[in-house]
Amino acid sequence: MKPYETRRARCSLTLLSLLISGIATAADAGSVLFATGSVTAERAPAVNLAKGDAVLDNDMIATGDASRAQLLMIDGAKIAIRPNSVVRIDEYAYTESTATVVTQSDNKSVMSLVKGGFRTITGAVGKEDRSDYEVRTPVGVLGIRGTNFAVLLCGGDCDSAPNVNAGQPVEDGLYIAVTDGAIVFRAQGGEIVVNAGEFAFIPVTTRVPEQLDVPPAILIDDELRLDADGDANLSGFDSKLGTRRSPDSNRPGAQSGSPGDGSAGEAPRQPVIGTDADGTPIDITPGQTPQQSIGRTVSFATGPVGGATIHSGTQFNDPALLRLDNGNNVLGFTAPYPAQQSPLIATVDIGTSANVETGFDSMTVLRWGRWSGGVATATVAGSTGDNSVDLSSQSLHWISGPDQLAPTMPVTGVANYTLIGATSPTDDLGNTGVLGSATFNADFTNLRVDSTLVIDIAGMTWSASGTGNLGSLAGLPSHLFFGNYRSIDVDGIAGGSGQFSGFFSEPGATSDPALPGGVGLSYSLQDEQGLATISGAAAFGNP
Repeated sequence: MKPYETRRARCSLTLLSLLISGIATAADAGSVLFATGSVTAERAPAVNLAKGDAVLDNDMIATGDASRAQLLMIDGAKIAIRPNSVVRIDEYAYTESTATVVTQSDNKSVMSLVKGGFRTITGAVGKEDRSDYEVRTPVGVLGIRGTNFAVLLCGGDCDSAPNVNAGQPVEDGLYIAVTDGAIVFRAQGGEIVVNAGEFAFIPVTTRVPEQLDVPPAILIDDELRLDADGDANLSGFDSKLGTRRSPDSNRPGAQSGSPGDGSAGEAPRQPVIGTDADGTPIDITPGQTPQQSIGRTVSFATGPVGGATIHSGTQFNDPALLRLDNGNNVLGFTAPYPAQQSPLIATVDIGTSANVETGFDSMTVLRWGRWSGGVATATVAGSTGDNSVDLSSQSLHWISGPDQLAPTMPVTGVANYTLIGATSPTDDLGNTGVLGSATFNADFTNLRVDSTLVIDIAGMTWSASGTGNLGSLAGLPSHLFFGNYRSIDVDGIAGGSGQFSGFFSEPGATSDPALPGGVGLSYSLQDEQGLATISGAAAFGNP
């Protein structure tokens, strides 16, 4: 496990709506509408799933960290699987019938929730015979009465979920939220019916179903998307009161018999809200224009480069300037590049290097990693020389923010940020070390930032502290900063030079809503004798 990358994944669910599809081939249970990150189907052999791939009976669908999948089943059901989840398709069969009298149904939807959670809007299976549909879990079996619901299985991995009150631990068990229709849950400890706007919990220990008076905090963030007037984009639930509310007669399609009201067998025209790889809600309603990428801020640092012995640079990159892999890890970007007179802007590409030690924090949506081995390239405007970056004995460290514009920065106040993730620092002699500790503080009133580092590498301990300017005081956009390490100590020998740069970003948990939730920082240090240069990247949050 990489240093500091020990935070448990936050629980995330996704709001979907019904889309009836045609009949797939008999071997198919459905297909993949959307997949990001690591999404696999355990077969013989296992396969990586991508958009358009078939989902088969007996598939064990697994999502990794910061990975999601959305499935369209053959009966029109939609299933959104959250990160770090495992869902098995035990049996899925559906044949559309045109007969006026159905004597026997061969339709079946049997799934098992092994780990994590999913959000679903059920399809045609189960509408005529409820016994055709069931979801098996370690604590009991869920059946439907025509519904839109979410389930989340917590097994020691939900304590760090957003909105957990006062940091209290989350009890292990199955959490259920119903948006439309109803579900019935049967366990050894009894049976419970959960209607629209209601919530339930089945503990792992007793397996006795419990009705919840208020929505579970771990489900609120993903279950509720607030629109401009403050109402939840869910029918039958008031987000402010935690109780059911009357249908809005003014909403489009609310009048009986009008298009989109669900009459005459038509599904209500609700938006289909998915999530992108950053965990950000996106509208995937058929016929809607997909949300466009905005861009990411990237900060990087490395050892000797471009004639400089130390260097750290940060810049916002619009989508045309970025190159990312399927997990949104950085493969190419633009950033300030050292030159004799003043920094130039260079386009930097991973070249023949490898992206290693990549990390992700789902609360701040910061990603980091380092390019190692091979040769990276840097195209500098107006330069005709060789700007390649040899990474055979050093690394290029990067950290990137979420796909969104810069946050609105506070004009007053101070904040102390906590280290939540980092790359392992490297020197230009081929050594890899450990970032023992790091702090980052911001004074928004005076546009100042402070950074400290303690690094153990090659049998020596480096300590560095420095200050920097924020935004306009540094001649930068308001969310960027740049500074120098004025105090460097290597095993008791003082002296040396260093610099750092980085950015503030949203989202993230904060004690004050006005504070940016995350900070990305890259740094570069050199000892007094110029024997070694150390570089790295660090993520901060929880101000």
